[in-house]
Amino acid sequence: MNCRDIKFRYVRLVTKWGWDSGKSIGSGGFGEVYAAYGPGTDQLAAKVVPKAEGATREQLIAQDAPSSPHVVPILRVEETPDSFVLYMPRADYSLRQKINAGVSAGEAIAILTDLAEALNVIAPVVVHRDIKPENVLFLNGTWALCDFGIARYADAATAGDTRKFSFTAAYAAPEQWRYERATAATDVYAFGVIAYELLAGQRPFTGSHDVLRDQHLSTVPDLLPGSRKLSWIVSESLSKAPGARPAAGNLIDRLRRAGAEAATRGGSALAAAQSAVLQSRAAEQAAAETVRTERERREALADSCRGGYAALIEEVVEFISDSAPATEVSRSRDGGATLALGHARLIISGLSDFSGSESSPFDVIAYGHIRLEDSGRTRSRSHSLYFADFEAEHSYSWFELGFMQTMGADFNNQPRAVQPSEGLGVFQGGLGRLQLGYGVVPLDVGDLDLFVDSWAERFGQAASGRFPRLSQLPDGNTNRPLRRR
Repeated sequence: MNCRDIKFRYVRLVTKWGWDSGKSIGSGGFGEVYAAYGPGTDQLAAKVVPKAEGATREQLIAQDAPSSPHVVPILRVEETPDSFVLYMPRADYSLRQKINAGVSAGEAIAILTDLAEALNVIAPVVVHRDIKPENVLFLNGTWALCDFGIARYADAATAGDTRKFSFTAAYAAPEQWRYERATAATDVYAFGVIAYELLAGQRPFTGSHDVLRDQHLSTVPDLLPGSRKLSWIVSESLSKAPGARPAAGNLIDRLRRAGAEAATRGGSALAAAQSAVLQSRAAEQAAAETVRTERERREALADSCRGGYAALIEEVVEFISDSAPATEVSRSRDGGATLALGHARLIISGLSDFSGSESSPFDVIAYGHIRLEDSGRTRSRSHSLYFADFEAEHSYSWFELGFMQTMGADFNNQPRAVQPSEGLGVFQGGLGRLQLGYGVVPLDVGDLDLFVDSWAERFGQAASGRFPRLSQLPDGNTNRPLRRR
């Protein structure tokens, strides 16, 4: 009898699925998690989700969730009269448990890189909508996302007057608080909250449900001290305007570069300065984000990009001033700066808003320019700086580009900057008066070393009257973005 029992239990272990209601190993959105077993293993977890009126099995299961080491797979789904049971591999621990145990800066970057990899994998097919440390698990040596479909299931199951409970308030993006459509940018915002929590040891926003709503809609947290690259990743991910948040692929590249960066005196000063800039614009951002017209959408995006543009100016001014203390620096009322040394003048304009162009395949929200003049040789060069959606529609970041005459290019004074009303014409097809003479080059405001170095080198050449005449135009290989419409 005992032998039969032992044999029967062994067979059940390797051929059957089941879960132990007496061994809870956690809880999550709309369900409890229990120790479970399946064919060949007793190291599974089962999430038991009560059936809810108005919600279906299809809403609960994210059928399109891709296969990836950074996505916890659903191995099996069972249905009982009153619940759905989702079987998945049992993780070592959750990110919440890891945070509670303490996270070093190096560990934080590794965690965020894995999380960004997960976002990059899911972005084309599914929006998670409830990313939080409890839904990030350490499994098979890497961090992976779980609970796809829970937020969608919760929305369907929750009455309109209580829908505020269908997302996790501490990690919810502004558009979720307004019950607007969630996109991949919504998941990036939650990534930003987690990044802030890992690096600062606390979430950027705390308080009651109503307080959290106000903070997510209107408050811009201080830039984190230390690594400039990391602080700008977090700041941009937490942008109130979804279109101003970086894409997941962009986050991966920037996190890898940030891992090797050491904080500098200048970087700390810059972070403090830009913290003040962002704080001063928080109210304007919030006001623009609470309304839905196209004009106000553009205003919100313009507000979101001002801090990055101010950082760009300060990076150039600080580097050149530190390298050549005799440089004279003057500021303009529009926020721009002029640097002068010897024969050289370097002018960085203030930021201007752009109302858009219906005929262009791309959209520019705001723009400025940087211009170098060599009075010794009467030569100059200038580039446009556009906050635009060149890489993905409605996803905005900074780009550097220059223009030249299609016929009769001036090798002494080109490439040159032009306003978007004229510059966007080169992307509309056909032979026009202008063409690309440089770029289009994306700029990462958290990592401007190449941009700063190139303009500092030109400034040094011009200061001694040695700014060279170009031997050919365009200058280098131009990178023309793919036309969308």
